[in-house]
Amino acid sequence: MKKSPLRKKGKSDVAKCKDRIQKLLRSIVIIRDGGCILRTFTEAGKCGGYRDDGELILQFDHLHSRANSASYGISDLGVCVCLRHHFYFKKQYPAMYEELVRRNIGEKRCQLLDRVRADKRPHSFSLWDWQKIELWLKKELSKYE
Repeated sequence: MKKSPLRKKGKSDVAKCKDRIQKLLRSIVIIRDGGCILRTFTEAGKCGGYRDDGELILQFDHLHSRANSASYGISDLGVCVCLRHHFYFKKQYPAMYEELVRRNIGEKRCQLLDRVRADKRPHSFSLWDWQKIELWLKKELSKYE
């Protein structure tokens, strides 16, 4: 029996909604953070990861696991980082990454992050819950535009 490769992305309505949420989060933090938050920290090195047209690739980094539905769609629980800092620096220097991010996001967001990380309860979300989050993020984005 021939095995087909696993699909990398889901095709359900929930998966599609979460993709839209991820795009909204990225748009919000690019505007809010003004680019990679580690660009001013010399100890983090230079930003990197460019598209073919020369534009820096910016991403939304969830500061708490994306597997946790309760924190997935909260823009305050993420930051804007370039590709290099997100995929290389974070993995090579996790403690320094955490320290620099905490210095950048401020005490209020650090407290929120700590509370979310301490919450070990399971949270089940339906499509309707994800759609409400999507609407909330659209409203948040409109405040920045």
